[in-house]
Amino acid sequence: MTIITLGGSQMTKKHWSITLAATLASSSLLYGNLFTTVAAHAATPASQGTIIDGLFEEPANLNPILGPDQTFSNIVETTMFSNLFTVTPQNQLLPNLATVVPTTTNGGISKNGLTYTFHLKPNAKWSNGQPVTSKDVWITYKIITNPLVNAVSTLGWTDVASFQTVNAKTFVIHLKKPDPSFIDNVFSGNLPGILPYSVFGKMSPKNVNTATFNHAPTVSDGPFKFVSWVPGASITVTANPYWYGPKPKSKEILFKIIPSQDTLLTNAQAHALNVWYFDPIEAVPQIQAIPGATLHFANQPSFEMAVVNVKNPILANVKVRQALEMAINRQAIVQDIWKGHAKLLAADQPAMAWSYNPNLKPYPYNPTESKKLLAQAGWKMGANGYLQKNGKTFTLVYSTTAGNAYREATERLLQFWLKQVGIQLVIRNYPANEFFGTVLPSGKGWDLGEFEYGDSTDPTFGPYQLFTSMGAQNFGQYNNPQVDKLFAQQSVLTSLAQRKAIMNKVETIFHQQLPALWYYAPQQIDTTIGMTGYVPNPWSVDTWNCYDWALTK
Repeated sequence: MTIITLGGSQMTKKHWSITLAATLASSSLLYGNLFTTVAAHAATPASQGTIIDGLFEEPANLNPILGPDQTFSNIVETTMFSNLFTVTPQNQLLPNLATVVPTTTNGGISKNGLTYTFHLKPNAKWSNGQPVTSKDVWITYKIITNPLVNAVSTLGWTDVASFQTVNAKTFVIHLKKPDPSFIDNVFSGNLPGILPYSVFGKMSPKNVNTATFNHAPTVSDGPFKFVSWVPGASITVTANPYWYGPKPKSKEILFKIIPSQDTLLTNAQAHALNVWYFDPIEAVPQIQAIPGATLHFANQPSFEMAVVNVKNPILANVKVRQALEMAINRQAIVQDIWKGHAKLLAADQPAMAWSYNPNLKPYPYNPTESKKLLAQAGWKMGANGYLQKNGKTFTLVYSTTAGNAYREATERLLQFWLKQVGIQLVIRNYPANEFFGTVLPSGKGWDLGEFEYGDSTDPTFGPYQLFTSMGAQNFGQYNNPQVDKLFAQQSVLTSLAQRKAIMNKVETIFHQQLPALWYYAPQQIDTTIGMTGYVPNPWSVDTWNCYDWALTK
């Protein structure tokens, strides 16, 4: 991760080491050797004030267990909801609501890997002053696993055989089978969070999806609590006086919903916001000209891809999918659009994931070979300049989130490159809420759906969700029994080496079968202005340490 502070002349490099005691004493020591700081701020942090956070997309809801899975929803939710554990930028698991991370060494996990014992912090409270208890975790479990609830993920929870409440602050979970990723998938990071029993304890599961709480979560257990949501305009949270952690350094965070990167840039230039996520790469030179702005480039376990809708008979042919991959000059996208701030992928896993297979190489740009594969699939060039088969033109509908400059630039290039091999590409983009909420899940009206997926500390989570028959986000309806079997095999292993060997096989299948067109692993680009304490976290969302955010005088 590189952090560049603009408008200053001094250049320094600093490195921190982490100990648990130091972490609990000061969250500013969490960041280790993950980043280099160039020309750091020297301003004194203010103890109060409102942080203005610019959101390019409006959240679908603010319930931490409900889908759809949207980054901008998670960003806001993480200010208000805590989970049992936090993942630091160094990919370390530390206690949050819990007092200790269970292990076989400390007796928190049984030797057979089937029993987990959790202890909640004695001083953990909800924003209404009531204590966070085992009942809150239990009702979260019951709601997530109810088929009537549109849970963002049930992974890990469905492996629970029984939930035993020992007392208000201790509970035991018994699993049906060993699951080495259980804590990562269920209790770490921002997704999903813990729900208050006081709100959901007596609510019928059929009412959860439409509960008022989803858009006005008046009871929360994070560093901030809900104030208001003005649809299409803003969401405001204020410091939670009952939070058990360090007192937030800012009084409020105002999330301004600005669905235009141009307008976000204008706001940044006017110092009308303090945080701007996922900045467009083409805006970097203009951001560099903003006095006092800090530009953050961070590697992340994410992958940009175009999921293939294999329900389309044309795309069910693997030769056609391979032809599409070779018809696209992805290196040009990395160099010309991303200016080198991305790495080509051979499958879904980026190099920072333990499941990454270094033996796989990205498909080359080879339109000649692409044409050969298309010919083998029975496509012939027609008089209109496009491929024909059985009287039909080879036409694909390509969809992504509307208003995203680098994706729109990519689409223009794709139309050109695919035209060279005889494929007509129709662009049909949607607002993010619609794209992720209805378009992709419906499997209708699109053939290739481009988006970025940010994986968790357990890199098996993403591909399981996206490309297995059990996955909740298998939008393209890819179904490979061998892949399902391999995921089942690795899910019960405790040896990381054995899991990696199996996941390398999965990655090889994904490379060959192409359930998605693999593009690149991008760096995250964020900007902060007039504030301190912001540290990107590749394993979580960037509000993970929002209690440390402070305005500068």
